[in-house]
Amino acid sequence: MNLFELVLYIIEAIIVIASIYAAETRNIAYAILSLLLISVLTAIIFYMLGALFVSMVQLGVFSGAIIVMFIFVFVMTRGGVPVDGE
Repeated sequence: MNLFELVLYIIEAIIVIASIYAAETRNIAYAILSLLLISVLTAIIFYMLGALFVSMVQLGVFSGAIIVMFIFVFVMTRGGVPVDGE
């Protein structure tokens, strides 16, 4: 096993752990940040495998969509601040 394979396996293990965390957590903000981590690490794997264009699309499109989803979550849930009367 060379260094390339070792780094690839470590990144894949982090992706699996972050996926389980995103599915199991009750905090929406942490779940979305976990999805962002998964998207960035997937782009790194694509880059390591030589697919530069796919890596840039992964970062631009999917990570951008996750960031927009993060903003909508805070707008819809008022950022975790309780509303008067609740």
